[in-house]
Amino acid sequence: MKTRSWNRDAVLLQELYSAGSLVAFLVNARLREGGIAPQLFSFLSWIRLLEPVTPGTLAAETGIPPTTIRDYLRRLTERGDIVRRTNPLDGRSYLVELTPGGRKLVDRGAPMVGDVFRRVEPHLPRPAEEYAERARELRQGLAAVIAADERASGA
Repeated sequence: MKTRSWNRDAVLLQELYSAGSLVAFLVNARLREGGIAPQLFSFLSWIRLLEPVTPGTLAAETGIPPTTIRDYLRRLTERGDIVRRTNPLDGRSYLVELTPGGRKLVDRGAPMVGDVFRRVEPHLPRPAEEYAERARELRQGLAAVIAADERASGA
């Protein structure tokens, strides 16, 4: 049998990619079981955490490109999950907030995400807080690369 080894420069990114896929699989399945469409649920949860929030802040926090953010916000507005309000600090921007229906959706789904966490936590060799802190650092590092690329390209 052939011994395989990861490319040292790619192992972290490969592990993150696979972990994200596994999280999506487990969380999406649980949301569907609970009668919630998983599309954009995590993004709605970010809005709930940061609201009222500008699209630029959402892009910076999530690492999602601004063009994709605009598409997501359009879809969520059409679904009735968010509203856009004038930004009193910047007339060129706007603030996003959940509607009562969007808030109810996030509130219904959050315990389901918690269910998945409670299934995963016993399998973790370290406290969950350690993973959360490292994941936050990784997310911020990845988002910084995207922001630098956008600045360099003039986007």
